[in-house]
Amino acid sequence: MFEFINDEEARGQVGIGTLIVFIAMVLVAAIAAGVLINTAGVLQTQAEDTGQDSTDQVANNINVIGAVGEVNDADAPNVGVTETSIYEIRTTVQKSPGAGDIDLSGLSIQYVGPNGFGNLVHISEKNDTATDNVSNVYFVQAITAETEEDTVMTSESDRYEIVIPTGTYWNSSEQNIQNASGTNAVNVTTSTYGNEDDIETNPGGIDVDNTDLDLLQESDRVELTVTTDSGSQRYVNLRVPSSLVGDEGGTVTL
Repeated sequence: MFEFINDEEARGQVGIGTLIVFIAMVLVAAIAAGVLINTAGVLQTQAEDTGQDSTDQVANNINVIGAVGEVNDADAPNVGVTETSIYEIRTTVQKSPGAGDIDLSGLSIQYVGPNGFGNLVHISEKNDTATDNVSNVYFVQAITAETEEDTVMTSESDRYEIVIPTGTYWNSSEQNIQNASGTNAVNVTTSTYGNEDDIETNPGGIDVDNTDLDLLQESDRVELTVTTDSGSQRYVNLRVPSSLVGDEGGTVTL
């Protein structure tokens, strides 16, 4: 005969092995939860950084609102130039809507011309060189800005010029422009670059060699790729007018 035991009188016993297994399962679950939480935190941080970088690349950009070219004076005395050409590009820029502060001295400019190529950086990036000669540089001049003593655009109302000498060599000691062979003032007007302020602040006695870019002739085209320090890019296509006759010593719209 079977004997039925009342539930109230039933007793259970858990062995030490079962207890160890249970504790181990709790520990494994806790460790797994910790790893998941930590991984989720790392992924969130990476996603936030990636999102911020992507936003900066899109938003922190510049707008080019105008460009002109400086024309040499082929009839200036003692110059010896027989062909009118562009020896300097000046592009006027402002911040894009919603952009943060942009330091124009941190730009990287790729210049592609009909007969010249160069990757340009601001003069301040090279003015600590051990030599007295730097090449492939650009300058920045404030047109209207809250603080005209620096190169940082802080407001959408700020206007600056990015100045790119083309096919010229600036001799700081003699304060004039030379061509690649060293002939004084052969490329430009007799009055242009009469003082160092005309190409930004004093470059500290450093000669600037931008002869890799070549002078620009009539109908020439130039492509500029301007990259900010946040990685955003602006593409600029410029074209020299089909005729520069009558513009010697002046400026033309590009």
